[in-house]
Amino acid sequence: MNRLLLISSCVVSWSALAASPVGLTAEEFKMVQHYKLALEDPRVQKMKPEARLGAIARDAKFKPKDLQAALDKAEAEGDVKAKCESNIKEALSKSELAGRTGKVELDTSAAHAVAYIQWANAELEKLPVEAAWAAALTQEACPLVSTIQVWALDKADPKKRVFQALISGAAAGRIKQADIKDFAVTRYIRLFEKVKSAANGDDLSEASAAASSGGP
Repeated sequence: MNRLLLISSCVVSWSALAASPVGLTAEEFKMVQHYKLALEDPRVQKMKPEARLGAIARDAKFKPKDLQAALDKAEAEGDVKAKCESNIKEALSKSELAGRTGKVELDTSAAHAVAYIQWANAELEKLPVEAAWAAALTQEACPLVSTIQVWALDKADPKKRVFQALISGAAAGRIKQADIKDFAVTRYIRLFEKVKSAANGDDLSEASAAASSGGP
C-alpha cells in the first residue's frame, strides 16, 4: 500500500462510544507527516527506496523502528480524517452542545492538525462552559490535534458571532469533564488564547463579517 496516503488520524480514548476509533497518536501523526513531506525532497528521491526511511528518521532524530511503526499504523487506518471528524461530531452530540453543533472540521494538511468547532449559543453566560465542552471533547475524540479553534454564533441571529478562542490540544486535555460546570468560568477559560466573548462586552463584529464572507 502507498504510504503517501497516510496523512491523518486520531486516537479516541472513549472508544466504547466512538463508531470508528483510530489508533494514531499526535506524535505518530507528526512523524507520518514529516515522512510524507520528506519524500518530496529531491535528495531523498535520489536515494534507493529501501534507504529512504532510515535517512529520513536519522535526519528528524526519529528511531527508524518508531517511524516504521507509525507508518504501519497509519496505513491500516484508512480514511482517518473522516473517522476523526465523525467521532468528534458523535461526542458533541452527546454533550451540552447536542443539537447545536455547526461546523466540525479537521485540517490535517500540515504536521500540526487543527480542529475547527462551531456551535450555536442561546445564553451568553454559558459560553465558558460550552467552550470547555467543545475543547475537551474534541481533544478526547481526536488527541492528535495540536490546536482547536472554537467559536459560537448567536442562536437567534446565526450571522452574529458571540465567542471565539484558540486552545492547544495539550491544554484541552487538562480540562476534566466532571469539573467543567464548577470551573469553566474560574479556571478552564484561562486555558484558552485570543478569547473574545460578547459576555465580556468584546466586539466581534469583524469576526461576524468574516464568517459571513466564508471565513472560519
